Amino acid sequence: MAPLAAQTPPGDRTPELRAKAIDTRLAAIDWIATSGRKDAETQIMPFLADRDWEIQERTAMAFGTMKSKTALRALIELAIDGDIVRVRRAAALAAAAIDPLEAANSIWKKAKGKTQVAALEALALVQRGQPAFAEADKIKKLLRDPVALVREAAAVAWLECAADRAAAVSTLAAEPFLAVSCRALDTIAEAPRQDDLAPLTTLLGGPGLHEVVARRVQRAFVAVIEASPADRAQNALTALKTAGGSDLALTRRARVVPMLARGERPVFDQKAAVDALRPALQAGGGEARAAAAKALREIGGEAALAAALGHWQKERESRVFLQLVETVAALRPLTSPEAVQWLAEIVTGPLDESVRERAIVRLGRSGVQGANQALMTAMNDSRWQIACVAAVSFGKTDDDAALPVLQKLLTNSDWRLRGAAIVGLMHWSREAAVDPVLGMLGDAHPVVARTAHEALRTMARKYDAKPDAKSWRAWWDTNRSKHDFTDREATLDKLKKYGYGVPDSEIYTGLDVVVFQCRGDHIELLLDKLKIGYRTTMKGKVLEVGMHPEAIFVSNCTGELAPPDLEPLEWFVRTGGSLFGSCWALSETIARIESGVMQMAGTRDQVMDDVRARPVRPDSPLLTGVFPPSVVPIYHLEGAHLIQVLDPERCEVLIDSPDCAERWGCGNLAAWFFCGHGVLFDSANHFDLQGLEKTVGLKTDKDRQIHAIDHMGLSLETWRATRGEAYWKTPGKASQNVPDLSAFRLLTNFVRSKRIGSY
Repeated sequence: MAPLAAQTPPGDRTPELRAKAIDTRLAAIDWIATSGRKDAETQIMPFLADRDWEIQERTAMAFGTMKSKTALRALIELAIDGDIVRVRRAAALAAAAIDPLEAANSIWKKAKGKTQVAALEALALVQRGQPAFAEADKIKKLLRDPVALVREAAAVAWLECAADRAAAVSTLAAEPFLAVSCRALDTIAEAPRQDDLAPLTTLLGGPGLHEVVARRVQRAFVAVIEASPADRAQNALTALKTAGGSDLALTRRARVVPMLARGERPVFDQKAAVDALRPALQAGGGEARAAAAKALREIGGEAALAAALGHWQKERESRVFLQLVETVAALRPLTSPEAVQWLAEIVTGPLDESVRERAIVRLGRSGVQGANQALMTAMNDSRWQIACVAAVSFGKTDDDAALPVLQKLLTNSDWRLRGAAIVGLMHWSREAAVDPVLGMLGDAHPVVARTAHEALRTMARKYDAKPDAKSWRAWWDTNRSKHDFTDREATLDKLKKYGYGVPDSEIYTGLDVVVFQCRGDHIELLLDKLKIGYRTTMKGKVLEVGMHPEAIFVSNCTGELAPPDLEPLEWFVRTGGSLFGSCWALSETIARIESGVMQMAGTRDQVMDDVRARPVRPDSPLLTGVFPPSVVPIYHLEGAHLIQVLDPERCEVLIDSPDCAERWGCGNLAAWFFCGHGVLFDSANHFDLQGLEKTVGLKTDKDRQIHAIDHMGLSLETWRATRGEAYWKTPGKASQNVPDLSAFRLLTNFVRSKRIGSY
């Protein structure tokens, strides 16, 4: 036999198709797809039935690239019978690339019985961009099927198959089943057609849309405009004008325009986007104007800044003023004299406290000069919340004048002001700040003493130090003349240390995590599994634990605070802390700290359900890793407090659920907002009551593995390494070893953002 090198032509990678290393095999399949070999189909055909799902997926994609008619029958079967969503989707798209008409006819014949839902979903993918399908009217009848999954699959299939696409869009958007409407609109956003524009324009300006539907109308509208073959900006302006000038239409216009100014090929440049936004900025309704003021910030540029400043004198509502403060602060250098003067006048002016507070927060920036008098005035405010936020901001300016003022505040009889002064000195972070902070380690108030310790940890960058005054003094005696007080923002490569490529557990290293123990949720069990350290507290004991703004506080459901718990938590958030709540904590913790932004939605009955979670803004960095491709998390709701948004421009909804909206009237599952220097975040589900043990109908180890991939974001790499483990065979053991981290990943992204310093 000739040596292997003599048998294999140079550059031939076919021997690698059977390599042990999965990456080598996948690369070989990709190579085959573009190799032009006459035997390419024969070489990879067996891999459509490989036991590794990623091999199946990549092989299907290869056949789509080659447009191999030989593989069509096998791809059609895989598009319907494939075990996981990723495989079925890849097979359907490959079949569409080869022969969409034959694929559609063959798939439709299998749209019955157990394969009905999968076949309808495959049919929708195959029919994208294709002429009408002869059996479309039969598909339409399935919109009234009693099974929800059949209705939804039929909706996306009929949308792609209908002879009158525009009429189909209008019909589906008006469906009484919200999940049906939302699936159709999500499909348009993913694969828009120009026939969609007219009905979407009507919907954009029309009343009667549930918020989960309205969000998707806006996304779909933007997708259609972006996909226009020519004159995209003019098409957008014409459509926005057609949508009308009602307050509702102008509010939606304000939310759509900045979306049209994003991306590599924006429809509007910054100036054109501002011009398109002006009708909303001039609307009679405050919600439209607030949305427009926020939209200016998202558009960016000099024209947006000029529009915000120009509108300031014309405004009359606090919620709009608040958005204008945030926009102006975001769009011009905060260290410029005009920026400082403008914000300082707001701080000392007659506007609502919420507006003044945002101006104070934005003045807290290194290099700000000229804000001293305004911040000192605010530090004497009768509301301790304003005074504390101002003390922290004064320290953040790094102004020399901050030291004596904050030192004096350390002697105040009010613990809240003493604690805020320590936080301000921590941010000021110079040699002269250390001795005053050291002196506060023995403060009688537990919050003040703990905050002093954490301030020293931060300034010293000794994150493993224990709260011991003697040890701190010894450290300072040794390091007084040689410690580098360079701003931690400049010395820490935060993106490298806390970026999205870092394992979740490492994000929490050295972070003080405080868990409020309750009877409903137990995130501490999940933290134990992940080996993340934490401290605990409970009702009536929050004051004793010594909260400080370098920590995160997780309020388990039920989150019921005793009266003495409330003030230290509000202080913690306003001075820079991050508070995360689950389920009832929305009402029992978050809304008690800051009302008027979000609250529990009223429902007739207690919400007990399993619902599919969907991203509201898929491009948000806060959702990184929460929704991997083809993954739809299942949120297990046990008596959940769903989220009613009271101030849509201040509160950002990250995750919603059309299922939940359809069955319970409200679909908001996760939302957050700024409060002082900190943030408040709520998730409607429980952090630990998720996953395989809570999911009914999973009878075998294979069922559990499929669910973990399709709904829990289990990577194929992890699945491949663990699929032979015995724990998959029983729900309890599988749940212990494969926790559902879909909700926890969202929390982790907030922690990551806090540690990077992006909010």
